Amino acid sequence: MENPMLKKTAALTAAAAVVALALSGCWGGATGTNQSESPTPDASVSCIVSCQDVPQADHAGPSALALDPAAEDEAINAAVKVMAAYTDTGKTKEEWFRALAPLITTAYAHEAQYIQPPRLSARTVTSAGSVVPAEVPDGHQVRVKFSTNAGEWAVIMTRAASGAPWLASNVLPLEAI
Repeated sequence: MENPMLKKTAALTAAAAVVALALSGCWGGATGTNQSESPTPDASVSCIVSCQDVPQADHAGPSALALDPAAEDEAINAAVKVMAAYTDTGKTKEEWFRALAPLITTAYAHEAQYIQPPRLSARTVTSAGSVVPAEVPDGHQVRVKFSTNAGEWAVIMTRAASGAPWLASNVLPLEAI
């Protein structure tokens, strides 16, 4: 009678060997026993990590974006809507999140879905929003502060490009920034 575990182990070992051989097909020249030698590319083998012969695009991050007064006003107006939805703690959790979700980034939505609105300390906004001066002004991100019944809070607003909507990537006490 064959041992099923022995059969599985043999199959996994064979699969690992096939993968190792397939991956090593891109490299040649490192046939010596000296472990300090680096493998050298084999010109006869093509290993392009993109589609066919199309090289990958260079990506150095988002392009610089100026923060003009109109964009700053848009960020503040969007932050006002975020704080209104965030501090509306009289709603059910589902209603609260449904009102907040279109105003926030996807990443922040993953966190915010676990917030319990009745436990939020900031419940009333007591001042208009104003931009927190940044050391290096950036048209991709603006911090807007508000006075609330629980002290000063900030909404971090982000946008991907000029003309893109401002979305909140976080709402937190100002001292936490």
